[in-house]
Parts: sequence; C-alpha cells; structure tokens
Amino acid sequence: MGELIVGRPALKLEFAVSVVLDLTSAISLVYRATDPRRFERWLVDARQSLDPEVQHELDTLLGFSGRLLYFIEELLVSYDPFEPSRLSEGFDDFLAHLEGLPPHEYKSMVAQSVLRVYRDRGVTETPPMNGDRDDWRTFLEPGITRADLDEVVDLVLAPEQLKVRTVNLIRRFWQECYAPEFERALPEMRRALRQARSTTYPGVGVAFSELSGHRLPEEVQLALPHVERVTFCPSYHLGNFVQFILYAPELILYFNCQRASAVIQPEQDSSASPDLLPGLRALADGTRLRIIEMLRGGELYAQEVVGRLGISQSAVSRHLAMLEAADIVNVRPSNGMKYYAINARRLRQLAEELERIG
Repeated sequence: MGELIVGRPALKLEFAVSVVLDLTSAISLVYRATDPRRFERWLVDARQSLDPEVQHELDTLLGFSGRLLYFIEELLVSYDPFEPSRLSEGFDDFLAHLEGLPPHEYKSMVAQSVLRVYRDRGVTETPPMNGDRDDWRTFLEPGITRADLDEVVDLVLAPEQLKVRTVNLIRRFWQECYAPEFERALPEMRRALRQARSTTYPGVGVAFSELSGHRLPEEVQLALPHVERVTFCPSYHLGNFVQFILYAPELILYFNCQRASAVIQPEQDSSASPDLLPGLRALADGTRLRIIEMLRGGELYAQEVVGRLGISQSAVSRHLAMLEAADIVNVRPSNGMKYYAINARRLRQLAEELERIG
C-alpha cells in the first residue's frame, strides 16, 4: 500500500472513523448546506432546524477562515486526532480538550487559519502583534465568507469570548443536531471502513477514486510530496461533495460511506459463499497467519502483537484491520487499548465452506 515518491518512503494509507473526525466533517457540511440541489436533504434540513442563534454562530465561527473553513480544522488538529487513543474517544473527551485550551490558543488558531488563506493565494503575511482594531480588520478581511468582519474583529480582540462562543457552538451542534445522527450512521460507517481496509490500493489517487468516485483534487495532488500519512474517513452525508483536510504532513480524505458500501464489494465466485472470499484473502498472508497462531494462546492487545512480530506498528495495524474486517478476529476495546482474539466460529465456517467446495 502507498504511493511511491522519488526520494521518499511510500505514503502511509490509513482508514479511521472517530467522533472528532466525523464531527468536523458534519459541521462543515451543515455550514455549507444552503443549496438542496448540491447537498443531501438531511444536511439542508439540519441547518434549517438549528436555533437561529446557533445558525448565526455557525456562520460567524466558520465563515471567517476562507472557503476551506480553516478554523474548524485548527480545532481538530489541536486535539491530535491521530494519536491512537484519540480514535476511540468520545465527544465529551473532545469537549474537555477544547474547554482546557487557554483563550490565547483560540486567538492563535484564528491567526493560523487566516495565514493559511494568505498562503493559498501565494501571499506572505504576518498577523498583527498588537490590539489595533484596524490592523486586525485588514488582516482578517481576505478570509471572510459569511461572517460579519467587525464581529470577528471583536472576538479576536476578546479571546475569552472567542473561546466561550466556539466551545458553545461545538457543544450545541453536537447535542441539538448531530449526536443522534452520528449514532444512527455509525454502523454503516464502520461497515464501509472494514470494507475499505480489506482492499489493497496501489496509490492514494486510485484509493480516493474507488472510494469516492472522484479524482483527487489538483491542490491535493500537488501537495502529496509534503504528506507523510493519508487517512481515509467515511462520512455518511457527504453525497457527491469532495471534502478533505490538508494539514501537511497529514492529509484526511473523506468518502461517502453509502457509496463505498455499494461499490467496494469483492468479485465473488458463484460456487463460493459470499462470505468466503474476504476470509480467504485475509488468510492469504504469512504475517496474518502468524498473528492467528499467536492468538491461539489467548487474547492479546495490539502492542503485544507488535512486540512478538518485530515489525512496525502501522503494518501490524493494517494486518489486524484486515482480519477484523473479515470477522476472523474479535476486538474488545478497554482502557484506550484494543484486545484481539480469534473468532473460532468464523474459522470453522470458512473450513466448512472449503470442504463443501472440495
């Protein structure tokens, strides 16, 4: 897996779903969902159903950092979302992180998000080092889309209020709009994730095309030499919208999980059970067979598997993900770690299918 770049190791292709990754996608989509011809009906209805105060905060806090909504990305990146334990954490953990950040961090994230707008235009700029209102107004103006410029200036010059309003928006959006929908969509997102993990892709562009039905955006393609890891994330309401977060060396590519569930299906031999081929593909690798042999002695957590195999953690994660997607191992999360055990029923089923074919 990976895309070779001259002079650089292959890119890491990973697949993940988490509350904070999906929340970032959802709030960005709801912000944009003003045209029912371009966005899924749920998104349009969700935006219209928001309390007017929340709609105003949405347009203010997402509407000052350019068309790519860089401020919401800064909130995501501040959480270090790819640290392994973060992927299994819930909304309350993310909210506690935001509440724990000092106000000056929010002002810094505003400045960083607007600097990214300038960089996209090929312009070098520095944020004001003082509290001069006119200087901040001039600095912020290029990033304004829907927000009122003067209101944003007021917030930047009062970072305590900036923090309070940002945290309240995230809390209210989750509690009043998205929490029930996330729980409803989570099984489908996990299903698409398992299917994506069980497929081998020759490169980032091919993976994105197969998962999303779109070509990799040119600005992403040009940035790949500066990217070390690409994380594909399923999104339930993405529809035909292309969504990504480029924060080198990280790149997040979202894909429509409803489309992926329909498209990413292995070709099946008419003589074999529909469940047989994914299992055989998962078993057709020496490393994965060694993992199964190790698990015969009992449940192990991922780091124990890494230590016994003597290969990289990312490689072990991919092998375990493929075994999980094929239902050959069961996974039990506990205290921020994942414990793996053999699914004996599934192995017996595969053996019986092979015997029937023979």
